Amino acid sequence: MAYVALYRRWRPQDFDTLVGQHAVKTALSNALASGRIAHAYLFTGPRGTGKTSTARILAKALNCDKGPTAHPCGECLNCERIAAGASMDVIEIDAASNRGIDEIKSLRDQTAYSPVNGRYKVFIIDEVHMLSTEAFNALLKTLEEPPAHVIFILATTDPHKIPATIHSRCQRFDFRRVTVEEITDHLAIVAEKSGINADREALRLIAIQSEGGMRDALSLLDQCGVMAQQITAATVREVLGIVGRETLRQLVGAIGKQDLSATLAKLNFLLEQGKDVRQVLTELAEYFRALLLYKAAPSYQEVYLTDTEEALSENAPLFSNDRLLAAEERLHAGLSELRWTVRPRITAELCLFDLCRQEGSTLAALAMRVEELEKRLASGITFAKQEAPAKMERSVPKSNAPSEIRQELPKPKASFQKAEEVPKMKASTPKEQATFPMGAKPVQAKTLAFALTDLPKAQAQVVEVEEFGGDFATGEEYWNKALEILSAEKKIAMVSCAKGGKVVSYVNGVLRVGFKAAFQCDRMNKDDYRKVFEDVLLRIARQAIKLECIVPGAAKPVAKAPVKKEEAPLPQVNVENVPDAVKKAHNVFGGTLKEL
Repeated sequence: MAYVALYRRWRPQDFDTLVGQHAVKTALSNALASGRIAHAYLFTGPRGTGKTSTARILAKALNCDKGPTAHPCGECLNCERIAAGASMDVIEIDAASNRGIDEIKSLRDQTAYSPVNGRYKVFIIDEVHMLSTEAFNALLKTLEEPPAHVIFILATTDPHKIPATIHSRCQRFDFRRVTVEEITDHLAIVAEKSGINADREALRLIAIQSEGGMRDALSLLDQCGVMAQQITAATVREVLGIVGRETLRQLVGAIGKQDLSATLAKLNFLLEQGKDVRQVLTELAEYFRALLLYKAAPSYQEVYLTDTEEALSENAPLFSNDRLLAAEERLHAGLSELRWTVRPRITAELCLFDLCRQEGSTLAALAMRVEELEKRLASGITFAKQEAPAKMERSVPKSNAPSEIRQELPKPKASFQKAEEVPKMKASTPKEQATFPMGAKPVQAKTLAFALTDLPKAQAQVVEVEEFGGDFATGEEYWNKALEILSAEKKIAMVSCAKGGKVVSYVNGVLRVGFKAAFQCDRMNKDDYRKVFEDVLLRIARQAIKLECIVPGAAKPVAKAPVKKEEAPLPQVNVENVPDAVKKAHNVFGGTLKEL
């Protein structure tokens, strides 16, 4: 006989063997006992929590020879056929692969026929949220007023995707995740009766990793059973590729002590053992979450699923609450980056670098660094004052204004000074003549010179903003989500341009993003880019957000060049007597021509 997987062999056959779901079992049992049976049910909940199994149990309870009863016998012909999936009165449909209007029309036609062997014709539609809009519309009328002998049972993991018109015509039952203790106890029974030797710690680890899904837990137990004669926690970790408690504890300790070398060495060890980068960062985030909850509420038993109380109490003093919050935010950002990166290891290393060096721009990271500074000051540590570098003297001070401001400066004026104050220019050789400025020929009788005077102050609109102003954390979250959405929508050019900016503030519905590069700022302020980002922000925040891209910082005035006071006005020059080279210089620099 072919081997049957554990999750199929141990599928519950009645309400008594259904693990967890006490509220659902009680409500359905009372309905069967009182005869108050609805014509349509909606079972919702995570995968592997017993939705389809409960639908079959309900069909069996309705059609059992001793029913309708909350305790089907499991021995009559109807019970056996339903359990084997061979009953003509119980029709199961997978809406993921039969989601069109034609399949629903065929189902609707079958409702006109009476049951063959039982009392009711039961239609079980699994993953019902996958039906198309047309299929839902075709099902609606039949679902509203079905024949007396027809009962619909709809199962889904995403109830929010089901139209309200369908939702309102069903009795809804929510299936919760099965607890760790319930799964562990059931796995112990299954292992004992299936001839599998397993430690209690290993079964508990399986229960934790199944995340409340009994089917996933049974599948994992089945997989571990072929790995070793005796299933231990090490066996489970090897099968799942998860990081062990001891290794994870050491990694957290190295981060807490800000020992970057030890942290990276531990990461390298885990990767050499075949651990997945995403799994490492995920478990690290779970451990930091346990530390945070342990510091806040030591009586909360959920945290001890991650590690023991003794281990948590050892690592907890290494972290402040703000540092733990900042670490969680950085790890979640790193996990998001892993979806797009081609080198996951680099992402993990940079993430651990930030955790050890307490880097980050979030409010939690800033609060953590402020707290660290306060501790240093309280302990008497002083900080040396850094002297500003001496300014270099220049004959003509150079403007400190940004490049885009300097480009807008008016042309400087030119004037002539006395010959004694300007070095004479000679061009006695052909080589020197070739290098003479602007191709001018040397002037034999007179010496001409230019000096830049009266440079005007740069005029520019100064952008003054308060960094981290308003609800900065929310603004940064909106901005990062917008980048993720546009990346998923393949708006590569827009995302590449926008990544050069950092959120500065979010005040009164205005999200200000600062750019170091002026050309990126100008491009983002164009209507085509700005409107796309504002539309995405509207979808995220559910309210209109104005995007304002800026180049942070104030423009500094350009210093004036020293102007030497002229002793007396010089006579005007006849333009016709001026050499061509001087005329060209005058056209370029402007100013007034005077003869020395």
